[in-house]
Amino acid sequence: MEWKLEQLFENDEAAIENARVQLEEVKRIAREIERENAPERLAKLIRDFEEHMDEFAKSIQYAWMRYSIDTESAESQKVLGVIQQLASQVHEQDAIVEVKLAALDDSALEEVIKFDDNYEHLIRRIIERRKHLLSKDAEQVLALTSVSRRDGIAKIHSRLESSYTFELEVDGEKKVLTVEEIKALRRSTNSDLRKRAMRVFFERFKEDSIVMTEVYNLVVKDYDTESRLRRFPKPISMMNFANEVSDEVVDRLIAVTNEKTEILRKYYDWKSKMLGEKLTLADVYAPISNKKREFTFEEARDIILESYYAFDEKAGSVVEGFFKEERIDLYPRKGKVSGAYCIYSTTKLPPYVLTNFTNNMYDVMTLAHELGHGLHGMLSRKQTFFNHDTPLTLAELASVFGEFLVFDNLKRKLSKEEKMALIASKIEDIFATTFRQNMFTNFEIRAHELISKNGYAGWDELSGIYHEELERVFGNVVEIPEWYNHEWSSIPHIYETPFYVYAYNFAQCLVIALYQKYLEEGKAFVGKYLQLLESGGRYSPEELLEKVGIDVSKEGFWENAFEFVDGLVEELIGMGNEQ
Repeated sequence: MEWKLEQLFENDEAAIENARVQLEEVKRIAREIERENAPERLAKLIRDFEEHMDEFAKSIQYAWMRYSIDTESAESQKVLGVIQQLASQVHEQDAIVEVKLAALDDSALEEVIKFDDNYEHLIRRIIERRKHLLSKDAEQVLALTSVSRRDGIAKIHSRLESSYTFELEVDGEKKVLTVEEIKALRRSTNSDLRKRAMRVFFERFKEDSIVMTEVYNLVVKDYDTESRLRRFPKPISMMNFANEVSDEVVDRLIAVTNEKTEILRKYYDWKSKMLGEKLTLADVYAPISNKKREFTFEEARDIILESYYAFDEKAGSVVEGFFKEERIDLYPRKGKVSGAYCIYSTTKLPPYVLTNFTNNMYDVMTLAHELGHGLHGMLSRKQTFFNHDTPLTLAELASVFGEFLVFDNLKRKLSKEEKMALIASKIEDIFATTFRQNMFTNFEIRAHELISKNGYAGWDELSGIYHEELERVFGNVVEIPEWYNHEWSSIPHIYETPFYVYAYNFAQCLVIALYQKYLEEGKAFVGKYLQLLESGGRYSPEELLEKVGIDVSKEGFWENAFEFVDGLVEELIGMGNEQ
């Protein structure tokens, strides 16, 4: 199953031509908005402006999809480069419109809301952003240069990584593996193979240490410079503001996660005894059973659809549409980006999912995760373009919730040994999105501080910080091989979107609270949940979550999530003790 890009545009030229046409319309309307002051007319112009932004985003979605499945192709690089360059001009016009609206007094903006309340949240955010906006000229410069600043620089990292192949002996046979195929060996039942695979993987990044270090320093400097220009108290504050969450809430999430590492250590101490060996970091995803359960694509599809249909008929139908319409690019291949994602850049096109499926249980959960994003993207298409997307703190909500649906369904189908393996895999997945992402966040905070203070951080310095953060999480329960200190250089988000990663931890803890409400309320919860997804980003995260009875600032909120995780660990240890 592979994407059919002709479902979006007939060819590259059509995608580029659409982008050029929409850019001219965006420019024309932006000029009108600059000259206009009448609230009723402004409301109409904003709607027209948004419509052409949405149409332009179709070309963006096409270009990223084209590039993702063939990063080594000159044609895919060209179309992405051309459309990104045009996008920088669209961002310039968007900045002009935002500066214009921010210059109006509050009473004028309230009048705009009266004429079109669809934009209430958008305009209130503009009012909040006033203190962080620069002059019109400065905003235009930042928008126009975005393609050659950190966004463009970070592409060097993704291009390098996606070009990597690895020679490794597997079961007595020399194989050439992609990034995703070698990372999948972390879940091999062969202890020696796991360690060899991870050593080869991370040492490949070290070979490019000069490039990796220079690119990271440039990304950090660019991001931190912008955060200072916009008068944020600290670099992470710029991301917090974009996520519509306070520094205090994020700081508390980070602190609580740091405090709860004993849960992780208890689990890995038990797992070491189960496997009968001292674990290294290469073994943290090792299966606890030598009976490796594999799933065909058809089995994975059926389990996922059954899970979503059991939750809600409409949700199941939406998810099934991805399979029927072949909006999934499934298997790994050379030149395809690593990892998995769901893209919905526009309301004019349906979402599409990319994975690197290698038939293990983890891949079933990954596919369920991305299809959760797809459900969110499909339901939020009822909103207009400016309102269909959410901040990162809510962006992972539907995906993680979908994983829980599939997890609970799958548990009922397995033998005791397989069930234990599934629970162990789920625990490790939760650790990956909480403790691991929090570790990345701690690393980023320290790396940004060091680069800001000294003007530069070398490979060894960054690897040293990362080693200390590994020790903070794992203590002496898991052995840390020297080559694992280079793992930071393989983390795409810290290059592409600084401080993105805490959103995974935020979402995991948030979804645990949501899922517990679903288990308590049953079908009465379903309607409220789907309405939450349909709302997209039309309201603030606080307002959206209030509709389902969630308050992340409440005392003990984050602690409650980790109590749930601890309960899963205790359940698994109890099952192990019964054997």
